[in-house]
Amino acid sequence: MVTRQFPKPVELLELMQFKRPELDLKKRRLGSALSIEDLARIARRRTPKAAFDYTEGAAEGELSLARARQAFQDVEFHPSVLRDVSVVDTSCEIWGGPSALPFGIAPTGFTRLMQTEGEVAGAGAAGAAGIPFTLSTLGTTSIEEVKAVNPEGRNWFQLYVMRQREISYGLVERAAAAGFDT
Repeated sequence: MVTRQFPKPVELLELMQFKRPELDLKKRRLGSALSIEDLARIARRRTPKAAFDYTEGAAEGELSLARARQAFQDVEFHPSVLRDVSVVDTSCEIWGGPSALPFGIAPTGFTRLMQTEGEVAGAGAAGAAGIPFTLSTLGTTSIEEVKAVNPEGRNWFQLYVMRQREISYGLVERAAAAGFDT
């Protein structure tokens, strides 16, 4: 007859790796998101409909949105096993300047619809991540405020050319004076 012995709890601890439970509900919710679709699902439940639809949608027939999504779906990762990944460099050059990652934060108008700090939060996050930040002409934060939040970062300005050209020229001059790259 075979006798079975159950492991002692102290023996099981070596095999199990318990994570400390996250008490911050926001962090727990966002920590469970594994994709952009997961984040959109969370946002849909917590954001007023008008703000969500503005952020989630795109212009015209949403053709550019569909193409962008398809482009990301077409990306395939080919993992290499047994490779040293202890040092990874994701930095690159974008438009003649450095970026820690091969992308930046795109311009979005009326950002405070989605987040109370608006572009201030986006510019600060971009600066912390070492990636470019783009301020929209329709942004809710001034050129100077973005520069103050992200003084060493790469700041870009998206210009909507207006019928009154002097307004457009003034915006370009302010962006240049603030040290914006583009």
